[in-house]
Amino acid sequence: MIPQETVDEIKRTLDIVEVVEDFVTLKKKGKSWIGLCPFHVDNTPSMYVTPSMNLYKCFSCGASGDAIKFVQEKEGLNYVEALKYLANKYGIKIEEKKRSPEEEEKHKRRESIFLTMNYAKEFYMRVMQTSDEGKSLGLGYFKNRGFTGDTINKFDLGYSLDSWDALEKSALEKGYTEEALELAGLRSANDKGKKYDRFRGRVMFPIHDLSGRVIAFGARTLKKDGKPKYLNSPETEIYHKSDALYGIYYAKDALRVKDRCYLVEGYTDVISLHQSGIENVVASSGTALTEGQIKQIKRFTNNVTALFDGDAAGLKAAIRGVDMLLEQGLNVRVVRLPEGEDPDSYCSKLGSDKFAQFLKDEETDFILFAAKLYNEEAKNDPLNKAEKVREVLKSIVKIPDTIQQEIFIKECASVFDISIDGLIKELNALKQREIERIEKEKNRARRSYENPSGGSVGSGFVSAPPNDLPPPPPEFYTDDPNFHDAPPPIEEINGLPPLGEPIPVEKEPQPTSTPEKRLAKLGIHEEEFVRILVLFGAEYVDENVGYIYEYLFDELGEMMLENEFCQQILVDYKNETAMGEIPSFHYFTEKYSSDMDRKRLQQILKVENEKTPSEEWFKRHRIVIPKKDENIGKLAYSTLLHYKLTYIGDLIEQCNGSLLTAEKEANDEKLMEAFQLLSLLNQQRSEIAQILGITIKV
Repeated sequence: MIPQETVDEIKRTLDIVEVVEDFVTLKKKGKSWIGLCPFHVDNTPSMYVTPSMNLYKCFSCGASGDAIKFVQEKEGLNYVEALKYLANKYGIKIEEKKRSPEEEEKHKRRESIFLTMNYAKEFYMRVMQTSDEGKSLGLGYFKNRGFTGDTINKFDLGYSLDSWDALEKSALEKGYTEEALELAGLRSANDKGKKYDRFRGRVMFPIHDLSGRVIAFGARTLKKDGKPKYLNSPETEIYHKSDALYGIYYAKDALRVKDRCYLVEGYTDVISLHQSGIENVVASSGTALTEGQIKQIKRFTNNVTALFDGDAAGLKAAIRGVDMLLEQGLNVRVVRLPEGEDPDSYCSKLGSDKFAQFLKDEETDFILFAAKLYNEEAKNDPLNKAEKVREVLKSIVKIPDTIQQEIFIKECASVFDISIDGLIKELNALKQREIERIEKEKNRARRSYENPSGGSVGSGFVSAPPNDLPPPPPEFYTDDPNFHDAPPPIEEINGLPPLGEPIPVEKEPQPTSTPEKRLAKLGIHEEEFVRILVLFGAEYVDENVGYIYEYLFDELGEMMLENEFCQQILVDYKNETAMGEIPSFHYFTEKYSSDMDRKRLQQILKVENEKTPSEEWFKRHRIVIPKKDENIGKLAYSTLLHYKLTYIGDLIEQCNGSLLTAEKEANDEKLMEAFQLLSLLNQQRSEIAQILGITIKV
């Protein structure tokens, strides 16, 4: 954990121009510097770096932030790792805060695993390059696949000797421990307890995290009767298979620049494509994609092209695995390879240039691809055809974009030669069943929350409340608030009438949203959000939800608060938790010690004495200050719902303004975009309002 004084020193010392110039060539332009943005395909300089503000901003793709954020995004590092990178660049010594005994033990254990994995990588590489067995079998295998020496070294490829304890002996001689080998998943044991090297007589494919550290190995046997063919590292403290993508470390820059991810199945597919100059490629390692893996891809691009093998069985399995990509809002295209080919073999057969051209020529949208494939299979069998149509509709219903759904419905109607109305009717039926399923899940989540025994977290646009927590401490309660300088009533804040009454909607809403009005609407809700965060963020719920601050951060996502003081508190809280500390109430009272800041902090936190607040506070502002027997988990849930309802209401107002502008300009494209967004926002607002018991007339 890095002390705040060191963080401040790093920020004072760094020069954002120097930091960015490590990756981008910059030229002086007035008080700023300009260069090609590294986060998208940029042909003319569109990124501005302003040293006086310590900020960078790309006016093409929108990437922006400070020097720390730039390092995080460019190198795929977390906040603490970026700080350490910059401290090393500027020669600043980091003396980390003393950890608790448990934290120190966990930290040492993880570092030991990383060091041991790195040694194992180097051992396997050395064995392959120097031993007779390694050169003959391991290096021979990779050479036969057409991999060059540079490619082999780039991916840290190696070979494990066909020996029971070759790695163990070497590691122990170098000072590594048996415990570290076991924690790293490099040793196994038989039924009698005998320990031995997990990987023996196999070519080794190191798996890296985003920062380039080895977290696991994939290993392929070279024996004809060797089983299993592929053996992976087990789950460890540093390796979770559901979050790992092979090749992501080598692909991250290309994913940003190309704004597309080629998705393949195997290690050698990734390596072959890299060697051919196609670097924006990752592998799922032969398993169905998980939500964690998709989130990694979405950090860099929303466009995915899946490369499908030509065999029918594998093709159907691959098609079934695409729905999660669609559900997460990614744009999915596919390329079908010839029968009996995979990306590795076909790339080797065609050569780099022809294979790259093949990908461009054969790429097609996934939904249209699936529809044509299923229609060909069904042929003249009406019952089979009906089932295939439903299979395609099940994929379409996963797409969150309603305009895209409509387009795909028309395309599928043409492919299957059936009416659009029939497809729409079936799609709506599927949607209704999906809505009912989600609603049942939410009801179960809400019932489990009301149950003293607790329950699971729900899904959907708004999560269910976390499980029960103890009531707040006495100092949480305040006197009756002074309403002379309080914000205006809620009816004037966000346009919502009293609970249960419909909202009157003008026929031609006017675009009246401004930063000042947004602050007036959202400010009171943001203060409530920050109050709960500061006073109860450290409350732990359970292993599914984690701490209250984690629950709040997950729900808030990347949204920025309009209230600058609240936003600064939020940033401070995130920075502290990123460094392993959960800041206390006293942290903020000490940090904001000036008279003005102290007064603002007290106004937000409302922690003067133990008296119960007036019910008028809720009547006027719909901000719930809990009574002594109330639960903080429920309060956090309610606060988030009201905040999001107000936030979405403001977005709807802005969207109505965009509609008016598009109509006046007769811009059909912008008009469709605005209608699409308005439909989504109204749907989300209705969902939240239903939970809160508010009737909204759209």
